[in-house]
Amino acid sequence: MIPQILILFCVGLCVGQGYRRKDGSLPKPSLSAWPSSVVPAKSNVTLRCWTPTKDVNFDLRKGGHIESSQSPDSAEGLAEFHLTDLKTSHAGEYTCQYYRRGRPYVSSQPSDVLLLLVTGGLSKPSLQTHQSGNVTTGEKVTLQCRLPDIFQGSVKFALLKAGTSMPVQTRSPKWKETDFSLQNVTVNDTGNYSCVYYRTEDPFQASDPSDHLAIWVTDKTERKSSEKAETGQETFGIIFIVIFVFLFLLGSFLIYKYTGCGAAPNQMTTSSFSSNEPEELMTSNQPGKESGGGYMCVCVCVCMSM
Repeated sequence: MIPQILILFCVGLCVGQGYRRKDGSLPKPSLSAWPSSVVPAKSNVTLRCWTPTKDVNFDLRKGGHIESSQSPDSAEGLAEFHLTDLKTSHAGEYTCQYYRRGRPYVSSQPSDVLLLLVTGGLSKPSLQTHQSGNVTTGEKVTLQCRLPDIFQGSVKFALLKAGTSMPVQTRSPKWKETDFSLQNVTVNDTGNYSCVYYRTEDPFQASDPSDHLAIWVTDKTERKSSEKAETGQETFGIIFIVIFVFLFLLGSFLIYKYTGCGAAPNQMTTSSFSSNEPEELMTSNQPGKESGGGYMCVCVCVCMSM
């Protein structure tokens, strides 16, 4: 029982110390941007610094210099730094650190660098893809971003996806363009993509985003089910047409047979009766005189065939 108590005590001590490293420093926090790290000028952005360590204060640094210091907004170790009415001067490389409020006064390692880009200072690039229409899961999608013809200078490209807070990929150009490759795409890769280019040194000028390019990824199993459903609908349509034609021909045949259409239309048997003369049976073969019943039958057959 005693060894278990000692283990729990040591674990609690480690948590209280904020998982201190061997060199005495605290583990680095995480830094993120909301709604995105690539935002237009005159908009607002919030930089969030988080750590599992409690009871600490935070510093936001840009290029190694402290931009702002504050206490966390919650007991979980979260600090939010609000940047409003953004200008090109706000763009740059940001990190954050935290330190204990009481003894021992130990600082954490800096977070990974977050590059904040403020767009709108340069002409927009163009974005295109070699694929057309929908793509299925597991395929490769290549997106090509190209600089405006009039632009000169050293830059990097960033591929953006609507709804995400960080660039999907960043690449250096090959002459005036670069290719972004999405390998083994899934349905989660569906979305609207754009790209920007930016200078790699201060003041980190960034272009307007390119026009959006929609990528739609369909699951293979869903696509096969859809194709089977379409094939089934086509087969049903063909069967329906065959049955309809068969019934139509059968109906036409029955009408032709049972309405007297099989008899010669120019032959008609009539009988006349007189009170003074015996019954006379007379068959008329004169041209131009047609049976009314035959005429009616022909009309019925013609109408049915239309």
